[in-house]
Amino acid sequence: MADSTLRRLVLHPSLVRPNLLAGGERSLVIVLWTTIFALVFGGGFHPLTITLGFALGIAGQYGLIQAATADPQWCAVYRRQLTYQRYYPAHASVRAQPALVRPSIPRPGLLG
Repeated sequence: MADSTLRRLVLHPSLVRPNLLAGGERSLVIVLWTTIFALVFGGGFHPLTITLGFALGIAGQYGLIQAATADPQWCAVYRRQLTYQRYYPAHASVRAQPALVRPSIPRPGLLG
């Protein structure tokens, strides 16, 4: 006899939540902040480099957060698409002519 109660499957949130850092995709946030630190500390503590680093940090982090809101793994998907691009050619246009359909079994009169 089958049990009529529903089975509940409890998953830990870390198994379904994306791996984000400060709201953006982890690898891109690390690259952004490494660039900002290199700009500020490598260029010296001048008002221009500090202001530029501050502006780049705010605008860059905001952009990464907005991109992660739309799709948390967009950069990983794009990199994977670039890797497999030569294996999977681009699709034809919507307005392209349909391909010629050939029969898999030739008609008897055409065999010769």
